[in-house]
Amino acid sequence: MSTETKKTTEVAKKKQTDITSTVLKKVEAFQQAGELRLPKNYSPENALKSAQLMLSETTDKNGKAVMESCSRTSIANALLKTVVWGLSPNKGQVYFIPYAGKLECSVSYTGNIAIAKRYAGLKRIKANCVMKGDDFEFEVDNESGRKKIVHHKQTLESIGSEKIEGAYAVYELEDGTIDVEIMSFSQISKSWDQRQGNGLSPAHKNFPDQMAMKTVLNRACKLLVRTSDDSILYDDEDKNIDHTKEDVKHDVKQNANKDTIDIDDVEYEEVDDEVKSSEKTPESKDKTFEKPAKEKSENQEDPNQAKAF
Repeated sequence: MSTETKKTTEVAKKKQTDITSTVLKKVEAFQQAGELRLPKNYSPENALKSAQLMLSETTDKNGKAVMESCSRTSIANALLKTVVWGLSPNKGQVYFIPYAGKLECSVSYTGNIAIAKRYAGLKRIKANCVMKGDDFEFEVDNESGRKKIVHHKQTLESIGSEKIEGAYAVYELEDGTIDVEIMSFSQISKSWDQRQGNGLSPAHKNFPDQMAMKTVLNRACKLLVRTSDDSILYDDEDKNIDHTKEDVKHDVKQNANKDTIDIDDVEYEEVDDEVKSSEKTPESKDKTFEKPAKEKSENQEDPNQAKAF
């Protein structure tokens, strides 16, 4: 390892440790002030440590470590979102994706299920894909407006069909309520069109049935969480996006750091510190990790920062 490479690595590690410590202190301050309540069985220390390990191995489409290519503010807010939602990176409940010099925290479908179980009284949920050749029928209760699966019969031939008709998720709440979320493949395709990136990922192309089920699971959980008492902890996304590991790799390859920008902290200006981004983004109202006015004028804030703060 050359001296320059070693120096860059050490700077990235120091930056990562400093950011993680800053976020943990902020979380502890919120808890002490009674501004943040985390689940009893949730450890923010463990979540941040697993995130730190994950980020140390995460690179953008150019093969550059995200700790070098993404702004300190966006990294801090991505970590803060993870803790506020009470999710675990180690369990694949969130993924960290670099976009144009900013790090984004994206909730996976398992993360959405975890949030719904924790805050919205979800007891169980199961999704199935409706393939061409299936005998499928559902009805809508005229009084409650809830959908009900009348019957769904499949054969080995229909399961092996490459044509998807739709998908549905049946869920039960702690109070005994049972409901169904149903989406046609046309609706699912439109949801996939909302994805950030150019075209579908390999996961969508190679396993469309699995991705269709994850999409309908996300849609069902989204409504449950947003109507719960703690819906403020849920990011306001209407994309029904699920990120698998393959999906994340595709997104990074297509979108990550299209415009390289400088790392926005003076003490870490070791590489490409004078390169400016040509991409304009709205200025965030989040002041949690606000920088001095002089620095902020050169690097605009991430519009997807944690809204709760």
